[in-house]
Amino acid sequence: MHRYIEISGKLQNNMWGYNELPGLEKIVPQVEIETIATVKNNGFFSSKITIASISGTYLESSSHMIENGRNLDEYAIEDFIKPACILRLPEQSEKALIDADILDRYAGTIEKGEALIIDTGWWKMWNRPGYVLSCPNFLKSALEWILEKEISILGVDVPCIEASWSEENEAQKGSLLKEIFRRGVLLAAPLVNLGEVKKSSGTIICFPLNVEGVSGAPARIIFEEEYR
Repeated sequence: MHRYIEISGKLQNNMWGYNELPGLEKIVPQVEIETIATVKNNGFFSSKITIASISGTYLESSSHMIENGRNLDEYAIEDFIKPACILRLPEQSEKALIDADILDRYAGTIEKGEALIIDTGWWKMWNRPGYVLSCPNFLKSALEWILEKEISILGVDVPCIEASWSEENEAQKGSLLKEIFRRGVLLAAPLVNLGEVKKSSGTIICFPLNVEGVSGAPARIIFEEEYR
């Protein structure tokens, strides 16, 4: 017997976006869903959807941060379906900084090649004020801890992962995320509904839009629980 829980957020008008971040205001578009035809007026219903590859919940590959990195359409469908474990932290507050110690304290067994999902409790803030700018972040030690686990997919419930420890050093900025991508790890973020998942292990199923030549795309992400 299987139970399936959607852990990806719905795309909708007036939702959060990375255009809230300084410097990205004119780069990342706001999600817009516009009706362009109706059954009454045109005989069919259709919409125009404006999104970025990092809109809503998305799956991201290495070319997001690495020049000549691997694009998402170069992966096999099997790469998007992995055994997964959930690391549940105590609910994190605004702008909390997550280090290796807390990850190690609450981690169970993480097998090489698995997907790792980290639940900080921030998924409850989806689309609320401060969702992007006040989210918990991961410190350098936490990202190094994640690298040691040799996982295949990293799933998080925060929209911004790396803490501001590197913000004042352009050479270091984003360097740990780059290292995650260099290892071939896919990023699934930000996730929602993790409280609906009752078990700490199962299978993650990530179905990104099938788009050629992009680093990532909005995705429908499902967690599968198995019951005997």
